Amino acid sequence: MSVKNNKVIPVLIFMIWSSSSVFAQTKDFGKNSIEAGVGLGVNEGWSELGMGFVYTLGFQREIGLDGRLRINPNLLFGGFIPIGFTDTEEQFYRLTNLGVDVNYDLIRVKSVSLVVTAGAFASYSRGLIGTGGYWCVEENEQSAYFSHVYFGAKGAFGIRLNPKKSKLSYELRPINIHVGSRRFVLGYPMFEIAFKLHKKATPSN
Repeated sequence: MSVKNNKVIPVLIFMIWSSSSVFAQTKDFGKNSIEAGVGLGVNEGWSELGMGFVYTLGFQREIGLDGRLRINPNLLFGGFIPIGFTDTEEQFYRLTNLGVDVNYDLIRVKSVSLVVTAGAFASYSRGLIGTGGYWCVEENEQSAYFSHVYFGAKGAFGIRLNPKKSKLSYELRPINIHVGSRRFVLGYPMFEIAFKLHKKATPSN
């Protein structure tokens, strides 16, 4: 969607490759992990409407002995344009979303689980509307800057693959929904990879 956003995908790939080297010599992992993901989102707000790639980066902490419950504070961001929408002015805007998720393995069979998610978020959207061009109903030579803040709740479900002896876990979330104040709605499918962190070394006596 933009040059800056397109650079995020190679960065995520590099994170995966570099993490493989870091964790290659041990399988002793703790309850913490770092998550990164990419998806394709559709968003509508108070004055904006668009589609674009979204990216997430977060920290995840397992709660309890079996790790079925996890707390996940995260940052989601992306850029949007009204591609595919014919009844709106041309626009470009960015979205930054701070959230906290609670993930739970509703069904688990060995390393595969069905995950349900609930959480809350605060979102900041800003950009330009009415820049003229292909998506305008009528040609418009003027543009207007906007910025909006939204608050709301979110939910998701997906499939998680978490091999116990692997340094990585994977999650495919076909449905993620954010619903907030002032008509805010954000939906997207997303693929996430979690990089498991090592346990802290226990000092020997």
